[in-house]
Amino acid sequence: MSFSCAAGKTSVYADRRYEEASSAKSEQYTNGDRMIAYTVSLVLTVKNTDDTKKQILDQIKGNKGFVIAETQGQITTRIPAENMDNFLKGVRTLGEIYHESKEGTDITDQYRDNTLRLNTLKSVRDRYLALLEKAEAVSDILSIEKELERVNLEIEGLEGRIKYAEQSVAYSSITVRLRTESPPVKPVRPGPVGWVFYGLYHGVKWLLVWD
Repeated sequence: MSFSCAAGKTSVYADRRYEEASSAKSEQYTNGDRMIAYTVSLVLTVKNTDDTKKQILDQIKGNKGFVIAETQGQITTRIPAENMDNFLKGVRTLGEIYHESKEGTDITDQYRDNTLRLNTLKSVRDRYLALLEKAEAVSDILSIEKELERVNLEIEGLEGRIKYAEQSVAYSSITVRLRTESPPVKPVRPGPVGWVFYGLYHGVKWLLVWD
């Protein structure tokens, strides 16, 4: 009897560089370092949104990041945390800063709780697998397999949350919005006929309104 207990390997934002660093970061986070996930929002006033977007995409590539979402006037990207300041420094030079915000979320405690829970569940799974090897009655085998399925579903869920947490820390989420500056509104000056009506208006007002 074979029993599959492999966890899912896919993640929305995962890439090869992250996979290689994941195990080392996991050990680092459980040894006392705080896990801070940064989210940055930047609004720039620019002359040409299309040209600026191309420059931002170059900045993303140069800082080893990747695009999450892109619209006509907005780009959301993931940038390696160690390159975040350098990326923001470069983007700020592309226009006038209209608004900027930066938020850091400490997810250390949640990450450690999930890691401890995962280790516990893996130990439980090992014990069920050992019992399954010894089970002879069909009812016992079916009961153990049912519990193994439940435990494995929990393990897969925890592994997904842990992986997402690690990547949220390893890659900062940065959203850049672009806006163009509206041209100044020129005051409307009346033409020759307009000045005639302007004078008539003030004449009538003088006749009807007394201070």
